[in-house]
Amino acid sequence: MENREDDMRARLILQMLNGDNEIVATETVADLAKVTKRPEDLGLSLSEAKTLLAKLQQVMVETQVESWLSEHRDRDGRRLRSKGSYPVTFHTLFGDVRLKSPRYYLPRAEGANSPATISPLRELIPDQIAPERLYLETRWASLVPYAAAAELLADVLPIDCGANATTVRQHTLRAARRIERELTEERVSFMQDACPHDWINLPVPDGRIVIGLDGGYIRDRDNRKKNFELIVGRSLPEDGDPRYIGFVQGHDRKPQRRILDHLKKQGVQANLR
Repeated sequence: MENREDDMRARLILQMLNGDNEIVATETVADLAKVTKRPEDLGLSLSEAKTLLAKLQQVMVETQVESWLSEHRDRDGRRLRSKGSYPVTFHTLFGDVRLKSPRYYLPRAEGANSPATISPLRELIPDQIAPERLYLETRWASLVPYAAAAELLADVLPIDCGANATTVRQHTLRAARRIERELTEERVSFMQDACPHDWINLPVPDGRIVIGLDGGYIRDRDNRKKNFELIVGRSLPEDGDPRYIGFVQGHDRKPQRRILDHLKKQGVQANLR
């Protein structure tokens, strides 16, 4: 008879509770059979962890969305009538979650030119991507090529569906455009007063900060006769981590504001002319 002393089963059950500690959802998210014979048999394998995270994320998001939708179906004290639903995909770090986005009829006033239906889920997830995933995509894409970032995400997280170079690039550029909109206005001088006599009244920064700017020309890989100028900088405070900036003069139409925002984060007052 085969020895089954090393056999073991692990069953993970997820329970979702409301504010009154009442169970609103119960789901078995994993039912694993484990045989302990080698080091790799200990704990979860990468494949098992991915499957577990994806199932856990699906159940949690579905339950949270259902609860949120039930609280946002009333308008002006009236329960909105359903007009069906359409599928949406919410991209998260732990899997792409398929959801049903319901549509509701809106009460129409006489002569009003307003939408006939509404999809409340668009308010909750307008971009259909979790902030944590967008953060990792943009962070890794700033360090390695888009394709490499997509492969790395798919290797360590259960997001192989939809994780490709094009998607990562689109999300990174979207985040970059949002950051661009948050930059300050371009100014000729960043001093509070343009008179040099008043410069001595500016507050002294806390601690010493060493700032370095440098630049160079990078040659086009395909056309060796073309190149572009790249300007980079680094600030080193006495207390804290260094910060880095970089921009291409020919494509950045307002480079001064980028440097200003960088220096402001370090607590520096500077006059860049």
